[in-house]
Amino acid sequence: MNTFALPPKTQAFLRRLRAEYVAEGNALLVEIIDFSRVFVVPETDYDNWNGGTYGHDVRIFLPEHVLGKIRAREQQALCDKLREDLNACSQAYQNEFYRAVMIEVDDEADPEARQAVPLGGRPNIDPNSLSIWQTGQIRLFISHRDIHKVEAKALGEALANYGISSFVAHDTIQPMTTWRSEILKGLETMEVMVAFLTEGFHDSIWTNQEVGYALGRNVPVISLKMATEDPKGFIGDVQAVKGRLSDPDYTAAEVYKVLAERLGNRERLQGALLTAFVAAPDFTEAKNRFDRMAGVVDRLSDDELRQIIEGFRGNDQLHNAVYLTSKYERLRHFLERATGKKFRIEGRKISQLFETEDDLIPF
Repeated sequence: MNTFALPPKTQAFLRRLRAEYVAEGNALLVEIIDFSRVFVVPETDYDNWNGGTYGHDVRIFLPEHVLGKIRAREQQALCDKLREDLNACSQAYQNEFYRAVMIEVDDEADPEARQAVPLGGRPNIDPNSLSIWQTGQIRLFISHRDIHKVEAKALGEALANYGISSFVAHDTIQPMTTWRSEILKGLETMEVMVAFLTEGFHDSIWTNQEVGYALGRNVPVISLKMATEDPKGFIGDVQAVKGRLSDPDYTAAEVYKVLAERLGNRERLQGALLTAFVAAPDFTEAKNRFDRMAGVVDRLSDDELRQIIEGFRGNDQLHNAVYLTSKYERLRHFLERATGKKFRIEGRKISQLFETEDDLIPF
């Protein structure tokens, strides 16, 4: 049997591509790689050109919650892109190439799925199954010294207004759970980390390990300078964001300003803002969260439009909010600007207008 170079290098190539997809803001491909279990089928193609050229197939097994995010008509295009990008990584190996990439559901009954290896040897965890995160929100891990857990928690609460779910050890963890296990779950499923830099931050074994874990996973780290201590080590070459220990609202706004750049995923941020808006707990937050959303979002997809319409109907802090539905009709104007469609708002119902005002289709 021939010995091939590409099959054992496939995971390294995928890790390299993940970094490129993060830089491109391609959140779906990043998630596919993060949750993939990979099996390479060698020698599925052969050509006797140049002394023999061999092709290999890559089978990527995904859990259902990730596979469900891939539209059926777009799956082949994703497979083709992954194949092309893997071949771009492997140009030095002239007698081998990737013939095909296939994306499939992770099925224990499939013998090749049982042999597939998680990328980096990490387990697949569905973040939506964990109580430490709010569904649909950006998952942010706040690494902090214990002495400042009250201030870290206050920052997490302020960030919730932006659609950001924050993990703050000891406060996020549910009673009767093993705290070390829960911290590892938080580190494994976070999308971004904030290093809450107070005096002595880098003297802590735990904070150093948490930051190292983030860097090892290529998770963006925001250094938040809350005192005089500067970021050190591998995070020392990125300028820190300056916060105020006694002003979590100001600090949350400063963190949010750099989040889009560091996360590299404007679509993800937009979805978090929409999620926060439809869950507004009172009239004041309905106003504040609407203003944040309207100031950033310039285009709504059909699914996002439906999310707002259904959220407006079900949340009395929205459909009773005068700020949204007064004579200035702020919500209606925003929806029309972001969709190019016409709407009418009556009570709790938002309806789309078509050619005549009598021709209404309620969502």
